[in-house]
Amino acid sequence: MKITAHLTIAITSLLFGLATSTVFGEQLDNEPAASVVELTILSQQQRMPGLAYLARGHGPHPTAILLHGYPGNEKNLDVAQDLRRQGWNTVFFNYRGAWGAEGEFSFLNAEQDVQAVIQYLQEKETANRLRVDPTQISLIGHSMGGHMAIAGLLDNSSVRCAVSYDGANLGAGDKGFLSSPESARLWMDYSDTLFMLNGWSGAKMQQEVLQHATRLNLVNRASQAKGRPILMIVADTDVIPVDEHIIPLRQALTKDGATDVSYHLLKDDHSFSNTRTQLSNLTYQFIDANCRDYSVNEVR
Repeated sequence: MKITAHLTIAITSLLFGLATSTVFGEQLDNEPAASVVELTILSQQQRMPGLAYLARGHGPHPTAILLHGYPGNEKNLDVAQDLRRQGWNTVFFNYRGAWGAEGEFSFLNAEQDVQAVIQYLQEKETANRLRVDPTQISLIGHSMGGHMAIAGLLDNSSVRCAVSYDGANLGAGDKGFLSSPESARLWMDYSDTLFMLNGWSGAKMQQEVLQHATRLNLVNRASQAKGRPILMIVADTDVIPVDEHIIPLRQALTKDGATDVSYHLLKDDHSFSNTRTQLSNLTYQFIDANCRDYSVNEVR
Protein backbone atom coordinates (compact mmCIF):
# COMPACT_ATOMS: atom_id res chain seq x y z
CA MET A 1 0.00 0.00 0.00
CA LYS A 2 1.47 3.35 -1.08
CA ILE A 3 1.29 6.17 1.46
CA THR A 4 1.45 9.64 0.00
CA ALA A 5 3.61 12.37 1.51
CA HIS A 6 0.49 14.29 2.52
CA LEU A 7 -0.93 11.26 4.37
CA THR A 8 2.40 10.70 6.14
CA ILE A 9 2.40 14.31 7.33
CA ALA A 10 -1.21 13.97 8.53
CA ILE A 11 -0.46 10.80 10.53
CA THR A 12 2.68 12.34 12.03
CA SER A 13 0.76 15.46 13.03
CA LEU A 14 -1.96 13.38 14.68
CA LEU A 15 0.54 11.34 16.70
CA PHE A 16 2.43 14.47 17.71
CA GLY A 17 -0.80 16.11 18.75
CA LEU A 18 -1.56 13.25 21.13
CA ALA A 19 1.70 13.97 22.98
CA THR A 20 1.09 17.66 23.47
CA SER A 21 -1.47 19.92 25.10
CA THR A 22 -3.02 23.20 24.09
CA VAL A 23 -3.56 25.91 26.71
CA PHE A 24 -4.89 29.33 25.76
CA GLY A 25 -4.05 28.58 22.13
CA GLU A 26 -0.40 27.78 22.85
CA GLN A 27 0.92 24.28 22.23
CA LEU A 28 3.13 23.00 25.03
CA ASP A 29 5.22 19.85 25.42
CA ASN A 30 5.47 17.86 28.67
CA GLU A 31 2.77 19.77 30.49
CA PRO A 32 1.73 18.06 33.75
CA ALA A 33 -1.70 16.52 33.34
CA ALA A 34 -4.52 16.91 35.84
CA SER A 35 -4.24 14.18 38.45
CA VAL A 36 -5.24 12.91 41.89
CA VAL A 37 -2.58 12.39 44.55
CA GLU A 38 -3.08 10.52 47.84
CA LEU A 39 -1.85 12.44 50.87
CA THR A 40 -0.93 11.62 54.45
CA ILE A 41 -1.01 14.77 56.56
CA LEU A 42 0.14 14.97 60.17
CA SER A 43 -1.76 16.86 62.84
CA GLN A 44 -0.29 16.58 66.34
CA GLN A 45 1.76 13.64 64.98
CA GLN A 46 -1.41 11.75 64.00
CA ARG A 47 -2.08 10.80 60.40
CA MET A 48 -5.00 12.14 58.39
CA PRO A 49 -5.77 10.82 54.89
CA GLY A 50 -6.26 13.29 52.08
CA LEU A 51 -6.59 13.69 48.33
CA ALA A 52 -5.14 16.45 46.17
CA TYR A 53 -6.95 17.15 42.91
CA LEU A 54 -4.17 18.80 40.92
CA ALA A 55 -4.94 21.16 38.07
CA ARG A 56 -3.29 20.79 34.68
CA GLY A 57 -0.12 22.75 34.10
CA HIS A 58 3.10 23.49 35.92
CA GLY A 59 1.52 26.09 38.21
CA PRO A 60 1.94 27.09 40.92
CA HIS A 61 -1.86 27.06 41.23
CA PRO A 62 -4.26 28.68 43.67
CA THR A 63 -5.53 25.99 46.01
CA ALA A 64 -8.80 25.42 47.85
CA ILE A 65 -9.09 23.11 50.86
CA LEU A 66 -12.45 21.31 51.10
CA LEU A 67 -13.72 20.83 54.67
CA HIS A 68 -16.40 18.22 55.26
CA GLY A 69 -19.23 18.38 57.72
CA TYR A 70 -20.55 16.36 60.65
CA PRO A 71 -19.74 13.53 60.14
CA GLY A 72 -18.85 14.15 56.48
CA ASN A 73 -21.26 12.12 54.34
CA GLU A 74 -21.37 14.90 51.72
CA LYS A 75 -17.82 15.46 50.52
CA ASN A 76 -18.50 17.95 47.67
CA LEU A 77 -15.94 16.29 45.43
CA ASP A 78 -17.92 17.41 42.39
CA VAL A 79 -16.90 20.95 43.38
CA ALA A 80 -13.29 19.74 43.60
CA GLN A 81 -13.46 18.43 40.05
CA ASP A 82 -15.12 21.59 38.74
CA LEU A 83 -12.56 23.88 40.34
CA ARG A 84 -9.71 21.76 39.02
CA ARG A 85 -11.01 22.22 35.46
CA GLN A 86 -10.79 25.97 36.08
CA GLY A 87 -7.14 25.86 37.14
CA TRP A 88 -7.53 25.44 40.89
CA ASN A 89 -5.96 22.70 42.96
CA THR A 90 -8.34 21.29 45.54
CA VAL A 91 -7.43 19.28 48.64
CA PHE A 92 -9.82 17.09 50.63
CA PHE A 93 -8.98 15.41 53.94
CA ASN A 94 -10.58 13.79 56.99
CA TYR A 95 -10.15 15.37 60.42
CA ARG A 96 -8.43 13.42 63.17
CA GLY A 97 -10.68 10.62 64.36
CA ALA A 98 -12.96 10.86 61.32
CA TRP A 99 -13.38 8.07 58.78
CA GLY A 100 -10.20 6.18 59.72
CA ALA A 101 -7.91 9.13 60.44
CA GLU A 102 -5.78 8.59 63.51
CA GLY A 103 -6.61 10.18 66.84
CA GLU A 104 -9.90 11.23 68.38
CA PHE A 105 -12.47 13.55 66.90
CA SER A 106 -13.53 16.82 68.49
CA PHE A 107 -14.58 20.23 67.25
CA LEU A 108 -11.47 21.92 68.65
CA ASN A 109 -9.27 19.20 67.19
CA ALA A 110 -10.86 19.76 63.78
CA GLU A 111 -10.04 23.48 63.98
CA GLN A 112 -6.41 22.54 64.68
CA ASP A 113 -6.45 20.05 61.81
CA VAL A 114 -7.41 22.77 59.33
CA GLN A 115 -4.38 24.77 60.40
CA ALA A 116 -2.17 21.68 60.08
CA VAL A 117 -3.30 21.19 56.47
CA ILE A 118 -2.68 24.85 55.61
CA GLN A 119 0.83 24.62 57.09
CA TYR A 120 1.45 21.36 55.20
CA LEU A 121 0.52 22.92 51.86
CA GLN A 122 2.71 25.95 52.55
CA GLU A 123 5.82 23.87 53.23
CA LYS A 124 8.26 24.36 50.37
CA GLU A 125 8.65 20.68 49.48
CA THR A 126 4.90 20.04 49.51
CA ALA A 127 4.09 23.19 47.58
CA ASN A 128 6.61 22.29 44.88
CA ARG A 129 5.46 18.69 44.63
CA LEU A 130 1.75 19.56 44.44
CA ARG A 131 2.23 22.72 42.35
CA VAL A 132 0.59 24.85 45.06
CA ASP A 133 0.94 28.60 45.36
CA PRO A 134 1.33 28.88 49.15
CA THR A 135 0.20 32.52 49.05
CA GLN A 136 -3.15 31.65 47.43
CA ILE A 137 -4.94 29.22 49.74
CA SER A 138 -8.68 29.42 50.40
CA LEU A 139 -11.11 27.31 52.45
CA ILE A 140 -14.46 25.82 51.42
CA GLY A 141 -16.59 24.00 53.98
CA HIS A 142 -20.02 22.42 54.31
CA SER A 143 -22.16 22.44 57.48
CA MET A 144 -19.69 21.90 60.34
CA GLY A 145 -17.06 22.41 57.65
CA GLY A 146 -18.52 25.88 57.09
CA HIS A 147 -17.59 26.67 60.67
CA MET A 148 -14.12 25.22 60.03
CA ALA A 149 -13.68 27.30 56.86
CA ILE A 150 -14.49 30.61 58.55
CA ALA A 151 -12.61 29.67 61.72
CA GLY A 152 -9.63 28.71 59.57
CA LEU A 153 -9.63 32.14 57.95
CA LEU A 154 -10.09 33.96 61.25
CA ASP A 155 -7.21 32.06 62.84
CA ASN A 156 -4.74 32.35 59.96
CA SER A 157 -3.91 35.64 58.27
CA SER A 158 -2.45 33.87 55.23
CA VAL A 159 -5.82 32.44 54.13
CA ARG A 160 -7.22 34.39 51.18
CA CYS A 161 -10.96 33.63 51.39
CA ALA A 162 -13.55 31.37 53.00
CA VAL A 163 -16.69 29.80 51.53
CA SER A 164 -19.38 28.34 53.79
CA TYR A 165 -22.10 25.98 52.54
CA ASP A 166 -25.00 26.15 55.02
CA GLY A 167 -22.38 26.56 57.70
CA ALA A 168 -22.88 26.05 61.40
CA ASN A 169 -21.45 28.26 64.11
CA LEU A 170 -20.62 25.60 66.68
CA GLY A 171 -20.69 28.12 69.53
CA ALA A 172 -23.65 30.20 68.30
CA GLY A 173 -25.01 32.34 71.11
CA ASP A 174 -22.37 30.76 73.35
CA LYS A 175 -24.60 27.66 73.35
CA GLY A 176 -24.22 26.10 69.90
CA PHE A 177 -26.39 23.04 69.38
CA LEU A 178 -27.41 23.19 73.05
CA SER A 179 -29.53 26.31 72.54
CA SER A 180 -32.68 24.54 73.77
CA PRO A 181 -33.49 21.20 75.44
CA GLU A 182 -35.05 19.98 72.18
CA SER A 183 -32.02 20.90 70.08
CA ALA A 184 -29.64 19.42 72.65
CA ARG A 185 -31.49 16.09 72.70
CA LEU A 186 -31.68 15.96 68.89
CA TRP A 187 -27.95 16.56 68.42
CA MET A 188 -26.91 14.32 71.30
CA ASP A 189 -28.96 11.44 69.92
CA TYR A 190 -27.54 12.01 66.45
CA SER A 191 -23.99 12.21 67.80
CA ASP A 192 -24.43 8.81 69.45
CA THR A 193 -24.91 7.26 65.98
CA LEU A 194 -21.67 8.61 64.51
CA PHE A 195 -19.48 5.52 64.86
CA MET A 196 -17.19 6.87 62.10
CA LEU A 197 -16.00 9.57 64.55
CA ASN A 198 -13.52 7.87 66.86
CA GLY A 199 -13.97 8.49 70.58
CA TRP A 200 -17.09 10.58 70.02
CA SER A 201 -20.58 10.47 71.52
CA GLY A 202 -23.51 12.67 72.40
CA ALA A 203 -22.14 13.11 75.91
CA LYS A 204 -18.76 14.22 74.57
CA MET A 205 -20.40 16.64 72.17
CA GLN A 206 -22.37 18.14 75.05
CA GLN A 207 -19.29 18.35 77.24
CA GLU A 208 -17.18 20.10 74.59
CA VAL A 209 -19.84 22.65 73.73
CA LEU A 210 -20.59 23.40 77.39
CA GLN A 211 -16.89 23.84 78.15
CA HIS A 212 -15.80 25.68 75.00
CA ALA A 213 -18.88 27.37 73.50
CA THR A 214 -17.46 30.86 73.95
CA ARG A 215 -14.25 29.84 72.18
CA LEU A 216 -16.20 28.05 69.44
CA ASN A 217 -18.48 31.06 68.85
CA LEU A 218 -17.19 32.61 65.62
CA VAL A 219 -18.90 35.90 66.42
CA ASN A 220 -16.32 36.40 69.16
CA ARG A 221 -13.52 36.13 66.57
CA ALA A 222 -15.19 38.00 63.70
CA SER A 223 -12.88 41.02 63.91
CA GLN A 224 -9.99 38.79 62.84
CA ALA A 225 -11.42 38.54 59.30
CA LYS A 226 -9.68 41.86 58.55
CA GLY A 227 -11.49 42.50 55.29
CA ARG A 228 -10.86 39.16 53.61
CA PRO A 229 -13.80 38.07 51.43
CA ILE A 230 -16.26 35.43 52.66
CA LEU A 231 -19.07 33.71 50.76
CA MET A 232 -22.06 32.24 52.59
CA ILE A 233 -24.37 29.96 50.59
CA VAL A 234 -27.35 29.04 52.73
CA ALA A 235 -29.92 26.26 52.31
CA ASP A 236 -33.61 26.88 52.90
CA THR A 237 -33.90 24.30 55.71
CA ASP A 238 -33.95 24.10 59.50
CA VAL A 239 -30.89 21.85 59.79
CA ILE A 240 -28.69 24.86 60.56
CA PRO A 241 -31.01 27.52 62.03
CA VAL A 242 -30.27 30.65 60.01
CA ASP A 243 -31.42 33.09 62.71
CA GLU A 244 -29.15 31.49 65.31
CA HIS A 245 -26.07 30.37 63.39
CA ILE A 246 -25.74 32.39 60.20
CA ILE A 247 -27.33 35.85 60.47
CA PRO A 248 -25.54 36.89 63.71
CA LEU A 249 -22.21 35.81 62.27
CA ARG A 250 -22.83 37.66 59.03
CA GLN A 251 -23.72 40.79 61.00
CA ALA A 252 -20.59 40.50 63.13
CA LEU A 253 -18.35 40.02 60.10
CA THR A 254 -19.83 42.99 58.22
CA LYS A 255 -20.07 45.33 61.21
CA ASP A 256 -19.01 48.84 60.20
CA GLY A 257 -18.10 47.52 56.75
CA ALA A 258 -15.23 45.48 58.16
CA THR A 259 -15.58 42.50 55.82
CA ASP A 260 -17.28 41.89 52.48
CA VAL A 261 -19.62 38.91 52.90
CA SER A 262 -21.44 37.64 49.81
CA TYR A 263 -24.70 35.87 50.65
CA HIS A 264 -26.89 33.52 48.61
CA LEU A 265 -29.98 31.61 49.72
CA LEU A 266 -30.76 28.48 47.69
CA LYS A 267 -34.11 26.74 48.07
CA ASP A 268 -32.75 23.25 48.57
CA ASP A 269 -31.89 20.67 51.20
CA HIS A 270 -28.87 20.81 53.48
CA SER A 271 -26.68 19.01 50.92
CA PHE A 272 -27.86 21.18 47.98
CA SER A 273 -28.94 18.00 46.22
CA ASN A 274 -30.89 19.79 43.49
CA THR A 275 -28.63 22.80 42.92
CA ARG A 276 -25.17 21.28 42.61
CA THR A 277 -24.32 23.11 39.39
CA GLN A 278 -25.43 26.44 40.83
CA LEU A 279 -23.49 25.76 44.03
CA SER A 280 -20.33 25.00 42.09
CA ASN A 281 -20.73 27.98 39.76
CA LEU A 282 -21.29 30.41 42.64
CA THR A 283 -18.20 29.03 44.36
CA TYR A 284 -15.97 29.34 41.31
CA GLN A 285 -17.19 32.82 40.39
CA PHE A 286 -16.53 34.03 43.91
CA ILE A 287 -13.12 32.52 44.57
CA ASP A 288 -11.75 33.24 41.12
CA ALA A 289 -12.82 36.88 41.32
CA ASN A 290 -11.84 37.48 44.95
CA CYS A 291 -9.25 34.92 46.00
CA ARG A 292 -6.99 34.44 42.98
CA ASP A 293 -4.12 36.76 42.18
CA TYR A 294 -3.83 36.98 38.41
CA SER A 295 -0.75 39.17 38.76
CA VAL A 296 1.13 36.02 39.73
CA ASN A 297 2.28 34.43 36.49
CA GLU A 298 1.57 30.72 36.53
CA VAL A 299 4.02 28.59 34.59
CA ARG A 300 1.69 26.59 32.37
